[in-house]
Amino acid sequence: MMRRVASVLIAAGALIAAPALYAQANRPRAEVTPVVATEQPKAGAALALSLKVVLPKDVHVQANKPRDPSLIPTVLTLTTPDGVRVDEISYPAPSELAQKDRKETLAVLGPEFSIEIKATLAAGVAAGELKIPAVLRYQACNDSVCFAPTRANTEWVLQVSR
Repeated sequence: MMRRVASVLIAAGALIAAPALYAQANRPRAEVTPVVATEQPKAGAALALSLKVVLPKDVHVQANKPRDPSLIPTVLTLTTPDGVRVDEISYPAPSELAQKDRKETLAVLGPEFSIEIKATLAAGVAAGELKIPAVLRYQACNDSVCFAPTRANTEWVLQVSR
């Protein structure tokens, strides 16, 4: 009898947890596209980059500075090689999202936005291919649920001239 009760409880638990596990496994993913805005990157000069982010329809992420500190911000982190200095990362102005049970609106981005990066190449950077890896950390949400935080890896590939 105890075995049967335990089996029923395990089966019921699996049925209850299955939708949440399915939703997390199928969480929305950001499509990220690195863009080199500077036509001919040169050693010793300024460099303009951007990251185009496209989320599925009806999905948003929190702004990089959410109003509620318990929410997960969207953050772009660059791993710069020697000779590259990041001067500024500019996130777009967020949209206001009102939710039924919240007094304050949420500051959100999406479903499409771009993050702008201003950088400087040192005078001693070698001519040729230069890679700048980056990671976008975000938490995708829709009107009813926020999914587990995740990351999108990307990199800019530049052809530096002298």
